[in-house]
Amino acid sequence: MLESCRVVLVGPMFGGNVGAAARAVKNTGLGGLSLVAPTFEDHAEARMFSHGAEEVLEEASSHATLIDAVASAQRVVGFTIRERHRRAMLPLRELAEEWVETAAAADSVAPTALVFGRERDGLTNEELDLCTDISWIPAHPRHPSYNLAQAVLLVGYELFMASLAIDPEAPRSAPRRTRRPSPAPMAQAQDLADLQDHLREAFLSIGYAYPHTVDSMIRSYAEIFARAQLHRREARMLRGLAHQILWAARRIEELERD
Repeated sequence: MLESCRVVLVGPMFGGNVGAAARAVKNTGLGGLSLVAPTFEDHAEARMFSHGAEEVLEEASSHATLIDAVASAQRVVGFTIRERHRRAMLPLRELAEEWVETAAAADSVAPTALVFGRERDGLTNEELDLCTDISWIPAHPRHPSYNLAQAVLLVGYELFMASLAIDPEAPRSAPRRTRRPSPAPMAQAQDLADLQDHLREAFLSIGYAYPHTVDSMIRSYAEIFARAQLHRREARMLRGLAHQILWAARRIEELERD
């Protein structure tokens, strides 16, 4: 479904934005990338930012004018933060839901161009006149203008999520599964008693606790360990820390004597 949506960047100025937009296209399953009169020169930066989606960048079509880029599209959606008084403007999420519902109900999905303007001043009025739909991406009023590549990603994401709501069987990624750790034995009473003794000695060695306060402090730590339900390996790790504290304290004493 989303393969019918093609991202069109008008006059992109920075290679990083073009590369990141290519990656967003691949992340969200959109149908490709078109560039209209691009002015960026750093192609190495574009490739770097397209990491994993280099083929989207390499296959991007280039056009002299916007009409050349959208000539075969049945829907042309322009994104802007400037209100158009004579045109209806849908917020992005509503547009995405409407587009997906219309596509799901139709016999064939209408080829759609998703048009984004220049980094500095967006789309011109003449370019917006070529659009069949106009949408805006909600943002906090302190800074309502999104970075170009971020805008592409947001639009692709909303379309992707709307498509999943219509078709739960649509391809989607899942969190990568890591190897389940092997069951670790729990710390035994003797492990915890030894840990407390080791910590008591370490705390006294550096003045973190004093003879008249150390028992209550260790008791508080024992309560923490009980809530944490330590494994034996974790108890050994904490004893390793206590051992290092004692070594450092002895080393300081030796240096002071010298």
